[in-house]
Amino acid sequence: MEGFNHQINIQIRFSDIDRLNHVNNACYLNYIELARVDYFNTVFNEHINWNKNGFVIARTELDYIVPIFLTDSLQCFSRVIKVGNKSVTIENCLVKNKTTIAANCIGILVAMDYEKNESKKVPTLWLELLNKFENKSLEL
Repeated sequence: MEGFNHQINIQIRFSDIDRLNHVNNACYLNYIELARVDYFNTVFNEHINWNKNGFVIARTELDYIVPIFLTDSLQCFSRVIKVGNKSVTIENCLVKNKTTIAANCIGILVAMDYEKNESKKVPTLWLELLNKFENKSLEL
């Protein structure tokens, strides 16, 4: 998908399927979480100690567009679209069978100091790495 520099394949499990024979809505957030973790591991690489710093989810907005079925191939595309003082806005798109958008998600993540258990300013290094990966300036 154009404009997305990150993508992972998602394995749909039999246990994800509900009585209507499609992926249960609760599983979508699990798929997006897998992609989000992989995105930040890719972008930050060894430049972050996840035991000390990271993010918490402040808001998630998810639009279900078409159902996903067990036999579909599924990818999740991710990109950061905005960086605020203490927050990062990430967009995820679930695409089935390489052509059909199944769901769109916007998440607002708050930067955290896990040791102090408090929010923190998005570190300059994180912003620089995000700008480099997305090939654009993400500051407000």
